[in-house]
Amino acid sequence: AEDQQVFLILYGTGLRHHQNQVTARIGTATLPVAYAGEQGAFAGQDQVNILLPQTLRGAGLVDITLSVDGHVTNMVKVHIQ
Repeated sequence: AEDQQVFLILYGTGLRHHQNQVTARIGTATLPVAYAGEQGAFAGQDQVNILLPQTLRGAGLVDITLSVDGHVTNMVKVHIQ
């Protein structure tokens, strides 16, 4: 449904002690991250939750990076339907 919230959940390491707002760059959009911190079930694993805006619907293959305290992560590609 068009009013449904869709989150992209990413996993990584070294994110949980960030000092500033974590942001995600998805394609040409820069978005705030809803959550970046400890994952909980697996030692050392961090989780990032990004609320995807409706404007990304049907975007296809996009590049994603995170900005964490002035550092940019490696890029990953995700296909958004």
